Amino acid sequence: LAKIYKKYQQVLLEKNVRTFLQFKGKVNKEIRKTLRTAPDMFFSYNNGISTTASEIETKEIDGMLYITRLYDWQIVNGGQTTASIHNALQCKIDISQVNVQIKLTVIRDQSKTEEMVGFISKYANSQNKINMSDFSANDSYHVEMARLAEKIYVPSENGKSTLRWYYERARGQYMVDVNRQPTPKKKKKFK
Repeated sequence: LAKIYKKYQQVLLEKNVRTFLQFKGKVNKEIRKTLRTAPDMFFSYNNGISTTASEIETKEIDGMLYITRLYDWQIVNGGQTTASIHNALQCKIDISQVNVQIKLTVIRDQSKTEEMVGFISKYANSQNKINMSDFSANDSYHVEMARLAEKIYVPSENGKSTLRWYYERARGQYMVDVNRQPTPKKKKKFK
């Protein structure tokens, strides 16, 4: 990927919504850090790239299907990933352990290219923002708090309580649990 980008540069990113944003932003700094310190984990940590082509050629070798040629190949989403890997290669960082997942959409009807590229770009770039607090949702403390909330009833002065606590460990979990209730009556009781 780095060598292809070195050869074709911006031609490869003509349908991308951005050019390389350097290593100023937090995301690109983290990409660079992974390339330097944990290149073997790049595949696991990075979302990869979304690409399009008008046509592909393949060849089967020893029971495996290989893409041998792409026509009009474009990186629609993942320009930062691509340029970061290329930059790492230029800076003599060993990228031999770096693997990148690639989603390839072959758009054979050229009259649909602009529309398809637009949708791919839009949806690949419109994920819900992750808050820093979201990363702690699986910490043992929060897991235990959620477990206790399911077991412990709300104290009551008039005998045994029928109310329980609700501990929203992961953002959005409460509404998911509300919507899992099969009837409006059970939803109301749950709430």
